[in-house]
Amino acid sequence: MLNKKNLFIILIILLTSIVGVGLVFNNRKTRTYLNPEKVITEVKTYFMHVVGSYILNEPIHYKYENNELIVYQGGITTQHNGNITYYDFFANASTGEIIDIIECTK
Repeated sequence: MLNKKNLFIILIILLTSIVGVGLVFNNRKTRTYLNPEKVITEVKTYFMHVVGSYILNEPIHYKYENNELIVYQGGITTQHNGNITYYDFFANASTGEIIDIIECTK
């Protein structure tokens, strides 16, 4: 049978677990990322003669220099002297910082 001391210990452990799960859930729920449309607008300023662009609305995990970051992935199409060039980019979903720009080859 449980005595008062054991019941009190079980109650403390239960309450601590409930509070911990609540804090983790609240942290995940309130984690916000920048609006992807604002990110793509900022990225376009890095290029001249932009003729097309896209950005994925869902952040993805991206490994860069031994770090795994949450980023938006997108692409830019530019035209210069009749030549079209395609670029892929990765931008930090929390800060909007450009992590990587890759020129795509045909």
